[in-house]
Amino acid sequence: MTGYLWLVWYEAPARSAIRHWTLAVTYEANDRAYATVYEVAIDSSGHYQSRVTRRVHLTSNHPSGAYNGKILLGEINDNVLCSLEPYSETAAELVNSRNRKRGPGAQTCHDWAMIIVRSLEDSMLLPQGALACVEKCPRIG
Repeated sequence: MTGYLWLVWYEAPARSAIRHWTLAVTYEANDRAYATVYEVAIDSSGHYQSRVTRRVHLTSNHPSGAYNGKILLGEINDNVLCSLEPYSETAAELVNSRNRKRGPGAQTCHDWAMIIVRSLEDSMLLPQGALACVEKCPRIG
């Protein structure tokens, strides 16, 4: 079965604050589709933890802010769907590792998403240019 991978971003709490990014998978390419949402969130110790939420409308609001936009990154197959949770966990570990070396907040959910998209694109599981599209998405307020 073919799914669709989206980058979704939400309103920032202030103009100078960062927007929260998530990756979402749907089986339909429309706004009414239900999605499985992959994201990282900061825990009480300041580390990013991977989180998966199922059966969320693609354009629903997020606890961190109102839905603001999305881009379709490409079609993905079942093999990719099975790998997204481990990809998310590994990307969270990489972000946490870099933050330990460079300081808290050096890397964010944006870096987490780009690590995953770069890996999928390098493996030819997403179309060429997906990472370039992600890099252009709004990050701040």
